[in-house]
Formats: sequence, structure tokens, C-alpha cells
Amino acid sequence: MILFIPPSYYPHIGGVEYVVKSVAERLAKAGHEVVVVAGEPNTDRPYEEVVNGVRVVRWPVWSPGNAYHIPRRRGELENFSKELAGEVDVVHVHSVHSVFTVYTGLVIASSSIFPRIVITPHYHGTRHTFVRRALWVFWRWRLAELLKKVSTVHAVSRR
Repeated sequence: MILFIPPSYYPHIGGVEYVVKSVAERLAKAGHEVVVVAGEPNTDRPYEEVVNGVRVVRWPVWSPGNAYHIPRRRGELENFSKELAGEVDVVHVHSVHSVFTVYTGLVIASSSIFPRIVITPHYHGTRHTFVRRALWVFWRWRLAELLKKVSTVHAVSRR
């Protein structure tokens, strides 16, 4: 089983969402079992659906200004992620800018049995506002913790 962890997923629109949807659907079409666990700001409870052959678990997040994607129901997310970690062969975390993705990746990496973890940062070099740039300084500590535990970093640009 292949697990993708993006900040959000289709029908939400964005570059990361497009990449994850495209790769996940092609892998599912090729016969792989694919699960996407994505943040969802428009729900209070996690729920599942199948989108074009991909099992999608939508997890409640708080996303002020469509940013950060801070997970809600963290205790449940930890339990769910640890349980799922025992079933998957590869975890692919997308976007280092999202609290949801880094947090979930760290939970899986800290579980007693964790699969191979790949991270695609989708990092573009800076944040857009002073506040976001200031928060990024502190966020790098948590990100560095995850990067120490991943098997592969897949960069999509020289940056």
C-alpha cells in the first residue's frame, strides 16, 4: 500500500494537490492500493471516500487563510496514523509548509514499525508575509526532526 500525505486533496486546487492526484490515480490505475490522508478544513470529523480508485481520508484541519493546515483531533490522528503505518509499504509526505503533513509524518516516523518515508518539500525558498517568514524560522526545527527520519527527499526544483 502507498500512502500520500498532502495538506489537502482534490477538489481543492493547487500545485501540490494536482501532483498528488495525478500520481495517486496513475498508481491506482496500475493496480496499486493507494491511500491519501489529507487535511480538510470543511469538516469537523474525519471521513473517507473513494476518488477515481484512490481511497481518500479527509482529516479536519484549521486553515486560516488557506495556510498552515493545523490538524484537529490530534489524538485520533496519532492513533489512526500509527495503525495505518503498519499497513503501508511507502509513505510519501508532500509539502513542508503544512503543519498537518509534517505532524503526520513525524507520528508515522515515530511509530514502532514505520515504513519507508519519502518527502517532497515543494519548497519555494521563502514565505509571503513577515509573519509567515518569522514562523518559518521556528518551524524549521520540527521539519529538521522529520528530515532526519525520512528515507528519501524528492526535490522538484534546484531550490
